[in-house]
Amino acid sequence: MATPLDQIVYPGSDQYTAEELAAPGTIPIGLHGEPLVKVIDTAYIAFQVPDLQRQKAFLADFGMVAAQGEAQGDGASLYMRGYGTAPYIYVAHKGSEPGFLGAGFLLACEEDLQRVAQDTGRPMEALDGPGGGQRVRLRDPDGFFVDLIWGRQQVAPLPTRSEGLPVNLPGTKNRVNRALRTPLEPSPVQRFGHYVLMVSDFEASWRWYRSHLGLLPTDVQCTTSGHPVLAFCRLDRGELPSDHHTVVLASGPRATYMHSAYETVDQDAIVQGQQYLKQKGWRHFWGMGRHILGSQIFDYWLDPHGHEVEHYADGDVFDNTCPTQYHLMDRGGLWAWGDDVPAAMKPKPRFADIVKLVLGGGAKRKMLFEMKRAMDRAPRPWLK
Repeated sequence: MATPLDQIVYPGSDQYTAEELAAPGTIPIGLHGEPLVKVIDTAYIAFQVPDLQRQKAFLADFGMVAAQGEAQGDGASLYMRGYGTAPYIYVAHKGSEPGFLGAGFLLACEEDLQRVAQDTGRPMEALDGPGGGQRVRLRDPDGFFVDLIWGRQQVAPLPTRSEGLPVNLPGTKNRVNRALRTPLEPSPVQRFGHYVLMVSDFEASWRWYRSHLGLLPTDVQCTTSGHPVLAFCRLDRGELPSDHHTVVLASGPRATYMHSAYETVDQDAIVQGQQYLKQKGWRHFWGMGRHILGSQIFDYWLDPHGHEVEHYADGDVFDNTCPTQYHLMDRGGLWAWGDDVPAAMKPKPRFADIVKLVLGGGAKRKMLFEMKRAMDRAPRPWLK
């Protein structure tokens, strides 16, 4: 049996009744058998934007670098890399309206790619952009693409600080006769870590991502009646540790991108990058703080086209022996310390969403109303 709230304690977590605390885990999320393949890492995330040059300027200030060969492209696409070994981690295609397109994931071997093509009936094709390779492009239940890829060539990492800065503790002094001066510069993005989607049918999306990517649920948030409505899902790499979450699925009235996250070195890199982005005039959104589920230090920004992007560092990792934990859906449980969660982060229903909610089935309507009540609770007792 799951420990209520996984022993998560924060201001306001004592407001729930014993019955409410017992609900999470009473309707467990299923694994639905052996998946088709198990992806081993993220590859890239993809968007459509109307202004590639402005997007490139923001991403450079955010801590990415133009990918090798990007300048020789056709001008209709932008490829950006991090300081790690991936040839690119972010791609934007020119289009009249901004929007999220999809993401790519690495497979362990060519046989896995062939299995995906044979099982789904989708073709193997050359992968666009630097690094080459092959892909099979799938579509999730809401129409976002998911590329499964193999054979992409890695590149040499770019030089940057890779170790944490020496810290002086009360009983241990690691810096003697020297000061700590961190430069004002972009946070060096190492890799694309995770993305969060609102999905129109939570169970259908979970089944699809589980069966096609081999994801494992790390933490699942539930309504007060026990229904799972948000899953933090990690890669299944066996005994090798994986990030607490790589794909997050959140139930909602419609499908939409919520945010994507990019790993950097540490807290100092995040804060100096925050100052740099503020100096450049970009739109800060939320942070700095530390999440509870995942534990990572975070800082959120809005890109020029309104997409949420996150710097993070010091996140949890788990191997495939860690069992799924269940928790109540609760806005106050999103962060342990830091600025209060902005009201803009709470999804705002459109008129069409309200009509769909009113006319929809009773079970879905009840679940969404339970989610709304959870998100409407004051995230901290002193907040109104």
